[in-house]
Amino acid sequence: MTLAEKLSGLGLKENETKVYLAVLELGECRVGNIEKKTGLHKQLIYNAAVNLQKAGLINSYEVGGRKHFVVQDPGAVEERARIQLKEAQALVPELMELANTKRPAGKVKLWRGVSGVQQYYLEALRKQPGDSVVKILGVTSDRFFKLFPKDDFAYERMEELRREKKITWQILLFGSKKEELTQNRDRRLLEIRTIEETVRSPIDIMVWRDRVGFLIYGDESYVFDLSGSQTVKGFEEYFEVLWKRGKAIAD
Repeated sequence: MTLAEKLSGLGLKENETKVYLAVLELGECRVGNIEKKTGLHKQLIYNAAVNLQKAGLINSYEVGGRKHFVVQDPGAVEERARIQLKEAQALVPELMELANTKRPAGKVKLWRGVSGVQQYYLEALRKQPGDSVVKILGVTSDRFFKLFPKDDFAYERMEELRREKKITWQILLFGSKKEELTQNRDRRLLEIRTIEETVRSPIDIMVWRDRVGFLIYGDESYVFDLSGSQTVKGFEEYFEVLWKRGKAIAD
C-alpha cells in the first residue's frame, strides 16, 4: 500500500490525504504551493485544510494577511487513531445490543478465519458477566497464541477486557506443565490444569455463561457457537469431571 492509501485507511478523505502529504513534504507553505503540488482547486484545499485542522493534523497561521500551513507533529496521526479506537470500543456495546434485539435466539453461529475467531472471543467477553469464570477445554496454548499473538492488538484487548470485568479463564490442557507455565507466566486471572495424556484433537471448547463455543483449528480456523442453558449445563458437567483429574501447572 502507498502512504496515501494507508492514510485513507485511517479515515482521511482523498483530498485531505493529498493536502496533508503536500504540507508534510513542503514544510511551511501557502495555498498556492499546495495547489501546485496537488493540482487541487484552492477552495478544495481550504475545505480539506479545515477538516485536517479540526482533526489536529495540521496548523495554520497568517503572515502578512496570507494563510500558511504546517504539520507540527506527524505523530498526531497516531493520537487521532487512538481516539478513533476508543470511540469505536465505546460504540461496540451499543451496536451489539441493537444486533441482539434483531437476532433470533437458539441458532448456531459461525465465525471464520483468524479475525473472525478474534472477534468471537471479544464479543463473547463483552457479553460475559463480570466476576465470572469461563471454562475452556483445550490441548496446548501454543496453537491458541498463533491466533492471538501476544504482541497483537486483539490479544491485548482480550486481556484488557478480562481484567476490566474480572473474568477468570479456567483452562484444562493436555500439554507439558513446564511449557504451559512458561507461555502463561505473566497472565492474570488464569487457572490452568494439565492432564498427562497425549491428545491431538483440533478442537477447543469454551463454556461461557449462556453458550458453548467450539474453536476448530485448521488452514482456516473457525468457531461455531451453540446457545442455550442445557448446552452449557451439559458441557460444564463434562468439564468438571476432567478438571478434577488435572494438576495445576504451578504444582
